[in-house]
Amino acid sequence: MNRTLAPARRNRLRAAGPFSAMLVLWLVVIGVMAFIGSLVFGAFGSEWNKGDDGHAHALSRSAIGFAGVVELLRGMGTEVEISRDGFPGDQDPSLVVFTPPIGAGPDTMDEVTAEGQRLIVLPKWAVGPFRKGWVRGRETYPDKLALRPFNGEEGQARMTVRKGVAKRVLTWADGQPFATTGPIDSFRTLSGGGLTAVIRDASGGIVLGRVGKEWVVSDPDLLNTHGISDIATARAGLELLNVARAGGGPVVFDVSINGLKKQRNLLQLALEPPFLGVTLALGLAALLLAVQAAGRFGPPVEKGRAIALGKQGLADNSAALIRLARREHRMVERYALWTRGVAARAVGAPPTLGEAELETLLDRLSEKSGQPPFTQLRREAAAANDLGSALAAARRLYAWRLEMTRERR
Repeated sequence: MNRTLAPARRNRLRAAGPFSAMLVLWLVVIGVMAFIGSLVFGAFGSEWNKGDDGHAHALSRSAIGFAGVVELLRGMGTEVEISRDGFPGDQDPSLVVFTPPIGAGPDTMDEVTAEGQRLIVLPKWAVGPFRKGWVRGRETYPDKLALRPFNGEEGQARMTVRKGVAKRVLTWADGQPFATTGPIDSFRTLSGGGLTAVIRDASGGIVLGRVGKEWVVSDPDLLNTHGISDIATARAGLELLNVARAGGGPVVFDVSINGLKKQRNLLQLALEPPFLGVTLALGLAALLLAVQAAGRFGPPVEKGRAIALGKQGLADNSAALIRLARREHRMVERYALWTRGVAARAVGAPPTLGEAELETLLDRLSEKSGQPPFTQLRREAAAANDLGSALAAARRLYAWRLEMTRERR
């Protein structure tokens, strides 16, 4: 049985290709969308990070995080902002709250541009991650490490740890009652370091202290999610924030010092106003170019041979070789000799004449016709050293030949 395909059918199968046009179109669309998606994620990926990593900051919902107090403040009608870029919003905040990690110093918080009151909540718990948003462990940081965000390396403030789990009675500096918390484990208080006591515990240790516009909370359990799960501690924590606030502006929780700073990049700049319009215009122009390139105008052009056949191909290839070698000007003297032979036949010069005698005859006839001598034209052709001078000499030889042979112009 003959299984050979007919030529027409074989050509149709070859033209159809291995993939359908619709499949190719879908591949192109998916590739373009994936590319655009990668650009967008590369530009705004840092902003889409929810930050619920279990650490002690305002985006963390773990026991040591402060997302709980953020929601509590919002529920009570207080305007709250979370700053990722080191700038606490367009409005003047009434209080900027820092929850610095271990290792951060006073200079870390000085990089944040914030006017007005600043509250530092000192770190306490050294915990390990359990799963996303959760923590485990009950170890606490040593006093020196916990004080570093306020003290730095050489500060004079001291920390006292009250052992055990118990309710803590808080008073104003003058001894007036302030609040009673729920049970707090290993409660911490401060002393020294130039701190002015505002709120104390029953033993006289500083719970909320002040140095100028900077406030310090000694124990984070007064504000973190684990602490405010007790309603008494939640009330005490909110009262501490109200004491430190100045004015009715928003309370800003800064998370830029916790490794969640929003990263600016050129891609994000191109995808945000005012440059978004330019980016969209360029994208539309690229789309129109792709649509135009997808369609073909007119029949397909058949590809010719790389080297043409026949005399014309030989002449073209020879000319290309001469042009490649940059030897065009060397061809003009040969053209002069060919012109001499054509003119000799046209004037009926005897074939027995030598080269010098023939050129003398042609010079004499040129003089009678008012033309320049042939020997002069030949010398000009031999002296040509570039393409421009060679073309000029060839034009003069051509005009001389037409005049000598009486050819039509």
